[in-house]
Parts: sequence; C-alpha cells; structure tokens
Amino acid sequence: MIDIDEIRDPQIQMFGLTGADAVYTFYHDETNNIRKLHIDEQGLNVPELKTFVLGGVVHEGPQRPLDLSSLRQAMRIQSSANEIKLKHVAKGEFLDILKSSKLTTFLQWIADNDLMLHYHELDPLYWSVVDVIDSILPELGNPMLIQYHALLKSDFAEIVRHELPFVVDLFRQYDYPDIAPQSREPFLNELIDLVERNAGLLHEEMNAMMLKGVLQAGRALDELAFIEGFTARKLIEDFSAFYRNRVAVFKNAEHIMDMETEIRDAFEDIQLSCSGEPVTNYRFADSQSESGIQLSDITVGVIGKMHTYLSQTSSEEVDIDRAALTGTALQNAELLRDLIDSSNAANQAFIHHVASLHDLDKLDRFLRYPTGDTLKESSRPKWPAA
Repeated sequence: MIDIDEIRDPQIQMFGLTGADAVYTFYHDETNNIRKLHIDEQGLNVPELKTFVLGGVVHEGPQRPLDLSSLRQAMRIQSSANEIKLKHVAKGEFLDILKSSKLTTFLQWIADNDLMLHYHELDPLYWSVVDVIDSILPELGNPMLIQYHALLKSDFAEIVRHELPFVVDLFRQYDYPDIAPQSREPFLNELIDLVERNAGLLHEEMNAMMLKGVLQAGRALDELAFIEGFTARKLIEDFSAFYRNRVAVFKNAEHIMDMETEIRDAFEDIQLSCSGEPVTNYRFADSQSESGIQLSDITVGVIGKMHTYLSQTSSEEVDIDRAALTGTALQNAELLRDLIDSSNAANQAFIHHVASLHDLDKLDRFLRYPTGDTLKESSRPKWPAA
C-alpha cells in the first residue's frame, strides 16, 4: 500500500500549494494515453508523441446533479447519442476545433454552471529524457546551476526534439535508461556533441554553455542515478501514478474517473491508504451514467489538442497563428483562456504541467489578454514544469 500523505505532503511544501484540503468533486477523463513508451529496433513504439492530459471539470463541495439537457439542446446533439463527446463538438486539430460554434456553446456553459477546469499535462518526450539532467545536476552541489534546473531540462528537451531520430538511436545503442557504468562517459560525450551542434536552437549562448557544462560534469560522477539500473529501452511504464497523484493531493475531495480498466487494475494492485486506512475517495464509473465525465471528455480533448499543438509549433508560428484568429476562433481562445485563468485563481493546484518551460511560454503567448499581454505571472499555474 502507498500512504497518500507521502505523495501529497512534499508537493504541498515544495510548491506552496493551498486549498488542497478543501472539499471538491472532480471528474476525470484522459486523452493521448499511449499506455507504454519504449524503444524497439524500428524506433519508438509510438509513431507520433502527443501530450497526455488527465483532467476534466471540478466543482466545490460534494457531488451535485449535472443536467446536460440544456447543453445537448443548445449544441443540437441527436437524442440517439447516449453521451456527448468531443467528436460531437468539433473535429480536427487544435486550430480547427477553435472554429466550432458548438465549442463556444460548451465553454460558455461550463462557465455559466459554476464549473472549473483541472488538468495534469505531461509531455511524454520531456518526461522520458530529462532524467539525464536530473541524474547530474543535484549531485554537483552548485546553487547557481540549481536555480536554472527547469531551464536546463527544457533546453535539453528542445535539442532532443530537434534530433529525435538520432537520440532514439543513441538511447537504443546504450540501452537507456540502463546505461552501463563503462558507457557513462561515451554516452555523455555523444550528448555533448549533440548540444554543440544544436546550440543555435537555444535563446542565449549562455544556455548552451551551461547545458554543455552540466553534461561534462556528469562524466566525473560515480553514478547517473535515474538512467542506470532500470529496464533497458523502456521510457514510460504506465500513467497510473498521475491518477494516484490527483487523488492524493486532493484527499478530501471525491474523484469520479472514467472507467479505464488498466488504471483500475493498477489501483487494485497498489492500493492507497491514509493513516493506515484504505482510501475510498475515488471510484471508476461508466461515462454514460456520469454527466461530469462526459464534460471531462470534451475538456481534456480540447486541452490535449492545445498542448500537443504548442509542443509541435515554434514560438514564432504560435504568435502568427494567434494573431490570425478572428470571429468564433478568437472567441473560443478567449473563453478557454478565461476558464483556465479563473480555475487557476480558484485553486493553484488544479493545473499541473510536466513540460518544457519553452512550451509553457508558448501557452502564455497563445492565451494572451486582448491588450496583447501574456498571462500575468500571478495568474500562471504555480506548479512549474517538473
């Protein structure tokens, strides 16, 4: 069993989270769950990496009825549809779905019915590669470098993304994350060369110098803790830990989750406890019987497409795309911005990113205010990139 206080307490202390003890009702759904990520002889087992999102809608207090009849009528959903899903609202990629008037209706309905958004966003590539930096930086004992921890990981992920086929082949060659002790130095030398030839991708020359210096310092370590001794070529085992995290952080809330059999089985295999007693503040349910899960399906679908778009698009292109929005697309971008902003203001623990700082900067660029400003620092989710 896992005691949920061992999960939640360090996060509350580290990030200064408030409101985690409040009573809420969370509805959870997911999108882009690739189940596992590993390297085979052809490359990654997943042809296209999209951003995983676990989240949905949340409201204060115990569970209350959510009558979707007015929403279904406003969106002209056929009565034969047993439930509403993203496909009933909009189709296509992120910029395509923003053009949907049904999405306008949906987002406004969420706001009008005192619902908030919550989500955990994870870039699987970022999550898979930053253990290289995490294995080195804390061991160096350099306070100046530590303050750039998130930036160093973000810069490293940016370079990896640019030469992903090369890096995947390198990881296969060295059985990452099971680097042999004798392979430690040649593996890091390959990464140093990678940084040198891609230094121009980074915003400042100093960024590349710091990143290269960290990798060089890693060659003198006796161990690379997070990339040695693990299963060779296996990058992500599953996503159940992120479900447990949400249940643990909001331990006084009720969590109603879409029935994902693999996640349910994982919860049964590793049960949660609190002060020695089983945790019972969550349940898995059929989406057809839970209106909140149906709303969450649409919510995470939109959020997942947004973050995938940001991870695959340059900052310059994001600026151009955002400036080009008009009519319904612009209205939906602003409605989405306001929902994210108000949800974060209500509770800073609602929104959590495991992603590059560069992608979060692009999120700010896209979710700007009508004046052209990016989101105010006080309004940004305080849970930074992990």
